[in-house]
This record gives sequence, C-alpha cells and structure tokens, in this order.
Amino acid sequence: MPSKTGMQLSYRVVFAALAMILAGGSARADIAAVWALDDGTKIKADALSHALKARNGTFDGQTIKIFGARNETVAFQVIVEGGSAATSDVNVTLDAVGTIKNGAVSNDPDTYFVGRNIELFQQVYLNVRKRSKGLVWEPWEPAAPEMPAGLLGPVPDPLVPLNIIGNKLTVPANRNQGVWVDIYIPKDTQPGVHKGTVKVLVNGQPCSLPTCQLPLELTVVDATLPDKPALKTMLYFSGHDGDTVLERYFPDRWNNDPSKLKERHYKLGRRHQITMFIGDDNAPNQAMADRLSGKTFSAANGYYGWGVGQGQDVYSIHTFGGTLNSSQANTWNDWFKQNAPGVDFFLYTWDEPESGDLGQVNSRAASAKPVPAFVTNDYTSELSDISIFAVYAENFSLSNFNQGKAAGKTIWIYNGTRPFTGSFATDDVAVSPRVNAWIQYKHGIERWFYWESTYYNDFQGGAGKTNLFKEAMTFSNGSDEVNGDGVLIYPGRDLVFPAEDRGFDGPLPSIRLKNWRRGIQDAALLALAKAKDQALHDQAIAALVPAALDQKEHNQKVSWSEDGEQWLEQRRKLAMLFASNNSTPIDPGTPPTTPPGSEPNGNPPTTPGTPGGNGGNVEPDTLIGGCAVVSGDAPLATWWVLGLALLGVLVARRRRRRRY
Repeated sequence: MPSKTGMQLSYRVVFAALAMILAGGSARADIAAVWALDDGTKIKADALSHALKARNGTFDGQTIKIFGARNETVAFQVIVEGGSAATSDVNVTLDAVGTIKNGAVSNDPDTYFVGRNIELFQQVYLNVRKRSKGLVWEPWEPAAPEMPAGLLGPVPDPLVPLNIIGNKLTVPANRNQGVWVDIYIPKDTQPGVHKGTVKVLVNGQPCSLPTCQLPLELTVVDATLPDKPALKTMLYFSGHDGDTVLERYFPDRWNNDPSKLKERHYKLGRRHQITMFIGDDNAPNQAMADRLSGKTFSAANGYYGWGVGQGQDVYSIHTFGGTLNSSQANTWNDWFKQNAPGVDFFLYTWDEPESGDLGQVNSRAASAKPVPAFVTNDYTSELSDISIFAVYAENFSLSNFNQGKAAGKTIWIYNGTRPFTGSFATDDVAVSPRVNAWIQYKHGIERWFYWESTYYNDFQGGAGKTNLFKEAMTFSNGSDEVNGDGVLIYPGRDLVFPAEDRGFDGPLPSIRLKNWRRGIQDAALLALAKAKDQALHDQAIAALVPAALDQKEHNQKVSWSEDGEQWLEQRRKLAMLFASNNSTPIDPGTPPTTPPGSEPNGNPPTTPGTPGGNGGNVEPDTLIGGCAVVSGDAPLATWWVLGLALLGVLVARRRRRRRY
C-alpha cells in the first residue's frame, strides 16, 4: 500500500493541475485579446471593436509581417486588451528579429541609444476632453469638414520605454493598452526574412491566448537609406528655459548645468531624423561646434543609430527674434565659413511680424549682413534684406513660393494646418505629421520648421504648467485651443508633477514624432524608388497627396487619405522595387485561405484572440512549454469534461488504494 506521504503527493499533483487550469482561465479572462497593426493608426484605449482588430496590412490574425530597408527604423503596435478585471505585471517582449538584437544597453541617458536596435514603449493615453480649434483647422464647428473625426476620449501619444519602468504594465479592465515597437535595421543586415516572437507575459509567463506569442517576420529589402536626411527639418525645444524644460528635471531650475540634458534632446531628435535646435548662444562655442561637426552624434559620445557621426545642417542665431551689430555679424560669419561652410545659418530677426513691423525687420536684416536673415512671414519684396522666409502652412502659396525662389530667396514652411497640410495636433489622425513630409518632398520645399516641442508651460494662454501625462490641451491663446500643440517630446522626469515622474533623466518621444520620422523615411524611399521606377514613384505621390497647400481651401476635406492602411500599401509597393528574389515582401493583409464564412479552424468567424474563438491560430489543446492551454472562456461542457476527468483520476486513486 502506498505510504501516507505518497498519497499526499498524489493529491497535491491533482490539485496543482486543477489550480493551473483555473489560473489559466483567470488569465484568459483578464487578457481578452492581443493583436497588432502598423504605425499609421491611433488605437484609443476604449476602441475594443476596432475595424483593424481582426486583420490588417501588418497582422493577418496569426503573424505580424513588416518590412524595411537597411538604416531604417520600422515600427508597429501591439494592442493588449484587458478583460473583466485589471491585469498587473504584464510585459511585452521582443528579444531578437533574426540577426537584429540589442547589444549591451543601459538606461544611462547619455549612452541610452548605444546598442539599442529594438525598443518597446508603453503608450500613455491622454483624455481629449474637447477638440482643438483654430490654428490646426480654422473653422471651429465640430462638424467642420477639415476636422478629423472620432478623436475624443483616451488618445495615445506619450511613449515611455518599457525598460525604464521595470518592464511592467497594468492593463485596465475592458481597455486597450498599446505597446509601440521600434526596430532599427543596421546597415550590415542581410536582405531576406528575419524572424522573431512577440510575447505578452503575465507574471513572467506567456498569457494563455494563442496570440500571446505572436510570430514576427521582418522582410529586409536590398536597399539602404542614406545617413543624410531626405528632408531637412527644424524642431525647437526650450532646453535653456527654467520655466519649461529645466524645472521638470532640476530641483533648482536656474542654478544647474543643462548641457547634458540638451545633448540628450539633440540625440533623440537625431534618432528620429529631425534636427532639433535652440539658438540661445551669443557667440560660437564648443558645444555648438560639436553638434555641427557630428561629434555630438558619434559613437564615442554615446550615440548609435541613423545619422551616426553626421553634423547638424542648420543653426539659428537669437531664435524668435534678435539683432546683430556689424562686429557680431562678422564674428558669426567668419566662424561658419571656417568651421561649418555647408550649414544653413541665419539671424532669426522676427517671429510673425505685423505689417507695421516690416521696416524694423528689414533694418535688423541689413545690420546683420553678411549673416543671412530669417523671418516667419510670407515672401514679399518689401523684405528685400531677408534671405530666408518660413511661411505658415495655411498661407503657403505655390506661386508665391516660385516668385521667392526666382528672386533668389529661400522659402521654407512651418507648422501645419488642415486641409492645406497635415497638423501636429494630438487629436488628429496618426498619419498627419507623415503627410507633411510627403508634401515637402512633392513640392521641393527645402525645410519644414515646427515651432516648439517642449511647450510645457502654457504662458501664452495663461493656463500655466501642464500636467503632460494627463492633460491633452497644451496651447491656448485667445480663441485658439490645441491639443498637443508645441509638445512632441515629453519629460522623462517631472518634478512639477511628481506623480507622473518616470525617473529617466532624458526626453521621451511621442506617436506624433514617430509619424513625422516615418514620413521622412518615406521620402528617402521615394528618392531611391524614383531612380528605379519613375511611374510608380509618381503614382504613389499622386495617390497619397493629390492636392495640398493653396490647392485646397477652408471648409474642405483633406485630399490625402486619413487611413494609415493606404499609406502602408503605397510604401509596400515602393519597397517591392528593392526586394531580392528570395525576400519579396508578401501582403500580410491577405487573409489565410479558408472557406467563405469560416476561420481556419472551422469555427464561425471571430475576431482573433477575443472571447468566443481562438482566431484559428492554435487549437485549444496546443502544448505551449509542455502545458496544455485551456481557454478561460471555454464552453461550460469543456469544464464539465475536465471536472469529470479529474474526478475519474481521484476515484481511480481510491480504487487503486482499495486493491491493496
């Protein structure tokens, strides 16, 4: 007869098995779905029945399929949907994609990007209580045709690296938690299909949904994006201002050395192919020289990724308005001729002057010679001493643009207003900043300037300091109110609102910043494609941005598609030009071959990974890690069968004992 200890062990095994089944059911109930999509659509926290959930151009219900060139950062999103209860200690991982993996990485903000090819971010949701009005779309009526629809409520924008928050998330009940994934494709990556697995873990173990372990296929095409940007940009940040950026990071905002913090912002911009600037120097200095020479962005200085070792291509003197006397002007001019001859440098004479200010603008420009002079204003022959005009997007006229160029002037563009361009508002569609890059490329506009990325204190509207991880509305001035205006970058530290402090001494990106990067990379791909297939190049531009700038008028819908899937498909066509014979990017949007009206497993159509079906990915009894996975929403009959099976085990044990 078995010993008492042996009988106790048998019971423990049985009850442990029962506990595992019940635990599996609980986990399934708490994580209701896992799915993926590309970077061109914002998924709100309450969008539990999104049209792209079942299948889309990146996710076929079973596998994530993406593509890119060498020296390109490709991105996608993983959406984890909470069930009937909140689930804590959730993590999303992607350890490697073929040969692409992280090297030795750290959270040191000065070397943060070194070795970092794969990065995952928590999407933070901002509650958009009311729509933006003015500046980004002029008519203020909710039904205005140029206003994008559906972006009230919890909209994602701030992105917080999972590694700086302990790789732990809490997924709220009946809410989405998005995770953004960036993959930088190194220049030495071989073309072909590189595979990995995206895992959604709960308490360190994959949750019980089949989609909690998603295969990933990255097709690397035989092309390399250049390290020089396809499009020139300017993005201001207030890295010298104690009332905005510095007070978020330093207890004593006026008595500190912000040089390292500034450098971290410049590096973040470089990883997104965007040139960040301040322009508060009274004379040339070593930090400025290092940025313009590329030393700031060198491996030795703790930078890795796109544009390594490349210098910045623009410098603003006295940003938002200032003067130079003859001696100062000669000092600046001589320095640039000797040290940075290819850089666009200028005196920022005036910001948005009124008609009565034009005389003073001309006077400042004349006094600054031989330094070129810059102003944010439409081109006009009245400002004869101005060299560079940055025209507000709403006012940008193609005929005025051509007149200015014919007069020997440089004409840039700044900010963004629908329907003329995309906008940078939080309550705009994801592709809106991307649109601007395509418009810039199509019309040959040399540089796009966005006025601010760290407007953390709404002093213009008197609203004061913004709780950036809670409040969507960041800018107000008179009747203008804009969600996210002036904030493309979030603070990793927040001493003003300590409850929102992420504990990272560096800047954090946003979904809008990443979509601007996506557009700039698209332009690089377009430039490469033009040499291979001019017709396809032209067709893509005509399809996505048929009309823009002064080809549009107020009270009209935008001409460009707001559907990120259409942008994805045009990009796929361009990438196909560079596919090697064995690595053609297949269309992941094509559903698996199944009889009409059924899923691959023969069940009625269901949304992959949602209660009511397994999405045809894995049969319910598939072994994962040697343990049978049981659906938490399995039919009641299944639980009766399991219960009877366990009862049979117990009875068999008793009968066996009786035999002895």
